[in-house]
Amino acid sequence: MSENEPNVRALDTSKIEARQDGNHDVFVSFLIPVYNAERDLPKALDSIVQQDDGTIEIICVNDGSKDGSGKVLEEYSQRYPFIHVFTQENQGITCARNAALAQATGEWLCFVDNDDIVAEHAVKVFHQTAEPDLDIVYYDYEKFITDMPDQSGNQISSTRTFEGKDIVKLQSDCINRFRGNVPLVPHKSMPTPWAKIYRREFLAAHGLQFNPKVKHEEDVVFNFEVLSYCKKVKKVDYISYFYRWSVNSESHRYRPYILENTQCTLEAYKNIVDRRYSERKDIVMLYQYRILWELLYCVVLGPMHPQNPKSYQERKKQFFALLNEPIFKGIFSRVKTTKFEFKQSVLATLIKLRWFWLLNQLGRVVVKAR
Repeated sequence: MSENEPNVRALDTSKIEARQDGNHDVFVSFLIPVYNAERDLPKALDSIVQQDDGTIEIICVNDGSKDGSGKVLEEYSQRYPFIHVFTQENQGITCARNAALAQATGEWLCFVDNDDIVAEHAVKVFHQTAEPDLDIVYYDYEKFITDMPDQSGNQISSTRTFEGKDIVKLQSDCINRFRGNVPLVPHKSMPTPWAKIYRREFLAAHGLQFNPKVKHEEDVVFNFEVLSYCKKVKKVDYISYFYRWSVNSESHRYRPYILENTQCTLEAYKNIVDRRYSERKDIVMLYQYRILWELLYCVVLGPMHPQNPKSYQERKKQFFALLNEPIFKGIFSRVKTTKFEFKQSVLATLIKLRWFWLLNQLGRVVVKAR
């Protein structure tokens, strides 16, 4: 065992032999939506194929890529028989993930974005920590900005199992961004689709998939609904995933359609609350604060964003129009602006006071409200 290899049990080699005989059970399916990722896609695929132990499959959905991603996928699928490629017209990441989900055969599902890296011993850790009575196993992730992440010292440090009242808290933790809340699973990794594995039969039994209408926070919406059905989950303190961070990513750039996207997101949240959490006063209240949270997104990624090409007066009009949108109107009479972390609380207070001149100045240095 190498210095950086986690303390994991030896694998049952009978599964490797079974796959070689063409009759095997897939333990984990890696689901990868692919769009215009020819530069980083090989690194993402390599991080998984080097862990092939006879129990994995990789499902890639080429979502109408216009670059050389299709060629990369073809080359890899020819070299590795456990890589399966499906191609569709561009429909967005939610539809691509759903298409991969429909093709998966593994006992466990692991979502991967096409430019990220799966930890070098993740499959072994999945074998050790996943149990058949669990619905989800949570791990950790780290951001990286270099060509490849530093994985030295990555070890399993502890594990915890949650059920009963802990599941109730996890459900509220998913959308709770209050400063004083201490989530059972760190909020950094809880709402993402990656850095965790889902039991496939659990998702299938409840017809769970990504909402194709949701373009903003589709991952949080998905996990919020998934948690409403959970009975037992586990948290493992181990970095299973490395996220390639970029200031030019979708969550940072100016988004002229952020209002429309946010309206769909809040509608999806409301639908889940009504269907799955209607008796939960805490979640009904947290949904109101989620409305304020989405208003922050709309302001920061809309009228106050430094890449917004409109004039100051036009952006000021955009700002006041946002406050008068039916979905946001009256929100400040229902919630407090000081519940979030300091930066978000300041933004919420300035928005409540309608001090756009100051927000405009902050927009030159503040690109993201989180």
